[in-house]
Amino acid sequence: MKRWVRWVLALALAMTGIDAQPGDPPHLSLVPWKIYEAGEDAHTPLVLFWIPASRDEVRHSDMLTSDELTLYSSQCVAMRVVRSDDAALLEKLGVDGEFPLAILADSDHHVIARVDNKEGTLLLDEVEEMVRAEIDRRVSEADTLLDDAREKTEAGAIDDAIALYRAVWDQRCTCPRQARDAQRALKKLKAR
Repeated sequence: MKRWVRWVLALALAMTGIDAQPGDPPHLSLVPWKIYEAGEDAHTPLVLFWIPASRDEVRHSDMLTSDELTLYSSQCVAMRVVRSDDAALLEKLGVDGEFPLAILADSDHHVIARVDNKEGTLLLDEVEEMVRAEIDRRVSEADTLLDDAREKTEAGAIDDAIALYRAVWDQRCTCPRQARDAQRALKKLKAR
């Protein structure tokens, strides 16, 4: 019986490898864009708003298949397409220029950064760089908080250290590695 199971597993692995031949087109990632609805709350720390120039752009843009934007969506960056006739949101975001453009905002829709179009085209590389820079800034901030918390722990200011570790833990979606470190430290401090 066990030999039969091994053969089935080996055959399944071989069949899986057949599909991954060199020269095949690369894997296509689809960014989880959602149409922004008035009054909608994205319960994420960051929101990337994409305001396309036309419906045709929504169908054919590189913004739909970016591996990097797909990765950022897994780090709690909500992806929202804004209709060009949504005057209330456009005003709140301070949009008065030409479309297309992309805006990175926090959960309260306060603008963090924006990428305007270049000659009518929104450059995917610039949008990815904008989001990457904000994620990197948050990771760096979390690392600084972790260092401060360690210093507080060594100095005996346990309550202050716990507060800093909790602040890092609250950013667990955008900074998962730092949040795991904070969680481990919190467990050690509470075990004392």
